[in-house]
Amino acid sequence: MAVYEERIPQVRQQRPRRRGNRKLVTLLVLFFLTVLIIVFIRSPYSKVQEIQVFGNDIYSAEQIVSQSGLTKDMQFLNVWESDVQKNLASLAGIKEVTVSRSFPGVISLHVTEQKRVAFWNGQDGTRYPLLENGLVLKQVNFADRVVDRPLISSWSSPELLPNLAKSLAKLSPAVLEEISDITLTPTVYDKQRVTLFMRDGNEVRSVIYKLDKMLNWYPAIAKELPPGKKGVLSLFEQPWFVPYEAASEAVPLQTAEEQSQKQQE
Repeated sequence: MAVYEERIPQVRQQRPRRRGNRKLVTLLVLFFLTVLIIVFIRSPYSKVQEIQVFGNDIYSAEQIVSQSGLTKDMQFLNVWESDVQKNLASLAGIKEVTVSRSFPGVISLHVTEQKRVAFWNGQDGTRYPLLENGLVLKQVNFADRVVDRPLISSWSSPELLPNLAKSLAKLSPAVLEEISDITLTPTVYDKQRVTLFMRDGNEVRSVIYKLDKMLNWYPAIAKELPPGKKGVLSLFEQPWFVPYEAASEAVPLQTAEEQSQKQQE
């Protein structure tokens, strides 16, 4: 009988599963996470405390924030870049905007604006920026701003403004700052002739479709002018200078490109 009992395989005793403990731990974790989320939402750290604007020049930070739809004390996690971009689409001077967040509660708007290339002078004393895309931005009056771009006056052909803006946008900042005023002075043979009054006292005559190429040589050409002489500089095919006091005396000039080629020879 004892031998028979030894042959019977012994049944291993299984330990009780701990599913109940795991479920309890999971529920406790979810409970505490829920409590933490509720506490965070009700705390000042969950709200927008500061809105910063970077890269703006045409619009003030207050204008951009007001139009963006963002306000202080709104939910920090409820700020979406797509919503801000949609709200700022009505500001024609803004090309692009991105949104970044930094804890606690700081929202940063990084703005890329259309380049200002000139000012449009209104008859009532207003001054509007001309953008690189040819748009005169009449949403913003720059009458109280420092004149750091050319002033456009006596312009009878608004349809040529996009061409002018495109040419001015290709000028170097140093050359653009040297231009004081731009006037459209068309002739029977060419409707795109312009006269530019430079801040150094010279007058430049050219055509819109050559400005971006010819006017970038102005600093080099100005160094070649007769010392102490101011006058009219024609920039068409060949630079030509006529002093104010001697209108009959024309002085042919070489462009910086021609001077460079001559030195290489």
